Amino acid sequence: MDPEGQRIIPRSDQQRLLQHLELGDVASWSAQQRNSGRHRVALDHWHPRAAPDWLWSVGLPLLSLGDQWLGERRLLGLSALPGCGKTTLGQWIEAAAKELGLSIQVVSLDDFYFEAERLDAAISGNPWGVPRALPGSHDLELLQECLQVWRQGDHVLMPCFDKAKRQGRGDRSGWRRCDADLLIFEGWFVGCRSNADPTADEPHLEFPLTPEELEWRQKLQPVLALYEATWSCFDQLWQLRATDFNAPWRWKRQQEATLQAERGASLSSSELDRFIRMILCSLPSSSFQTMRADVVVEVDPDRNLKRIHLQGSIQDSPSSDSLTG
Repeated sequence: MDPEGQRIIPRSDQQRLLQHLELGDVASWSAQQRNSGRHRVALDHWHPRAAPDWLWSVGLPLLSLGDQWLGERRLLGLSALPGCGKTTLGQWIEAAAKELGLSIQVVSLDDFYFEAERLDAAISGNPWGVPRALPGSHDLELLQECLQVWRQGDHVLMPCFDKAKRQGRGDRSGWRRCDADLLIFEGWFVGCRSNADPTADEPHLEFPLTPEELEWRQKLQPVLALYEATWSCFDQLWQLRATDFNAPWRWKRQQEATLQAERGASLSSSELDRFIRMILCSLPSSSFQTMRADVVVEVDPDRNLKRIHLQGSIQDSPSSDSLTG
């Protein structure tokens, strides 16, 4: 990444974001990042072709919140569809925070999948044949317990999940100590609520929902409601919102190719197709379009960041055409 490369995000969008976060004006804040050298920290953790908007409009503002909230226990939700770039973002944030002495850790909803046997039972019979990822495949009791202990100021051991285990079906893989002041909690349906109409038309789908898919979509709504107790714990919710809901077809294939190259294990082509179909069908697209996020950053199919929208700003609301492709 070239931190001084051309950006797409309008300067006015970034100014409103910084004001919303109480970080000051663009000129002063940008000068501070450059003078401290923060904008060049841990650049090797970004993809070399990553656009600098990821750094200036997402990464560095999040690090600045870590500064602002130093000594407090704060929980920030980060929602984005699979393959969007949130994992790379999280790796950079943790590496940069370590170099800068900031107390920030990134935790994934994925790490709270049930252990193998219970995970398989939880989503048995789903029409997509996916091994995980659906609402209902996570240990919410353990998640709430971990967050409660952490919020009280103690350190806590949170589970880790290895997606390469069991020929790509995944399983628990140890525990990780979390004691940071700022936890960034990420996941593909983080922040989604159960108030969407599961029978609504989905114009982005090449093939309409099957009766089995519709049945499971309706079944998942009350399950999704169980996650809302976790969403209510967020001090802020950020969403990386796809401008095209079909973008995961490209993103997830690229992600699995990387997993295969690095770990030697990934979903097969047919498993991957079913997984992506699940992402596009299991929850209504309106769940993502109407998410009550404090900060919404639009991401196009090439992973370029386009605009920033803030909660409560009607004139700044994302287009109603978002997610339709």
